[in-house]
Amino acid sequence: MNAMIERNVTKTAREQFDELIKYAPEIQSDDFRLTTEAEYAEVLQSIQDHKYLTNEVIPFEITMDQALFSWYENVYQPLMRAIDEEGLLLSFPGATRGELFLWVTRHWHFLKQEKGREIAVEEAVYSYGAKFGMGAFNRFLYRMKLVAA
Repeated sequence: MNAMIERNVTKTAREQFDELIKYAPEIQSDDFRLTTEAEYAEVLQSIQDHKYLTNEVIPFEITMDQALFSWYENVYQPLMRAIDEEGLLLSFPGATRGELFLWVTRHWHFLKQEKGREIAVEEAVYSYGAKFGMGAFNRFLYRMKLVAA
């Protein structure tokens, strides 16, 4: 499947993503939508990175299809569970689940760099809500959760 992505350079990132998830109804049913080509390219890169890192620690090579399922279970779902548990979508009206996944992922990476340590997924979600969530009261609540964490 990785070769499929490399051969299809004339396809847009969204077309490549749609082709990759064609047989992944759990992702389709999760209403995973993004706004820009760059966002789709970023998600494809995340899946490819996950494939690479997974292949580094196992004695065989997984396909892009297998990487997609592993990425969904081990990267996307845990972050989305934390986002859902916090009700973070309510602080970002109009945002899709896919967009919020990317935004929090970027913020999480930034926090790790800034603090020089591993950051729990929940801390990244709280921090993102506190910094960027809609409404002063929501930001206050997220800041209180950060202090309590």
